[in-house]
Amino acid sequence: MSLRTILYTGRRMFFAASLCGMAATVPASAGHADPALDAGLSRLAGTLGAVHYLRTLCKPNEGQLWRNKMLDLLSSGDIDQSERNALIGAFNAGYARQQTAHSRCTPAAANLGNTYVRQGAQQARQLAQQLSN
Repeated sequence: MSLRTILYTGRRMFFAASLCGMAATVPASAGHADPALDAGLSRLAGTLGAVHYLRTLCKPNEGQLWRNKMLDLLSSGDIDQSERNALIGAFNAGYARQQTAHSRCTPAAANLGNTYVRQGAQQARQLAQQLSN
C-alpha cells in the first residue's frame, strides 16, 4: 500500500503535527494519486534534511530531533520502497547541500537553520491543507 493510499484512507493523519510541532490534524479524503502531494512530501523531506544538518551543527542539544521527524514521516504509513527511497534521497540531498555550504556554525548558518524550520512548518501546513480538500 502506498503512502498516498494511507494518507487518503478514512483515518485521520497527524504527520504534519509530528513533523513540525503544529497542532494540525490532517483529515483524509477519497483516494486518488496526487503528484502535488508527492512533490510536497519530497520538498518537506529535503527541508528536514537541511534543518537536521544545520541544527546539529548549531544547536547540538537538539540531538537527532530532525532526523527523528523524518523517521516519523517515513513511518506515517505503509510506504512502498520507491517512495521511501525518494523521500530518503530528498532528506539526504538537503543534508548534503548544507554540509557542503557550512562546515561550522556561523550566525548565517544558524539563521538559515531557523529559516528552514519556518519553511518546513509552512510546507507541513500546505500539505495538511491539500489533504483536507
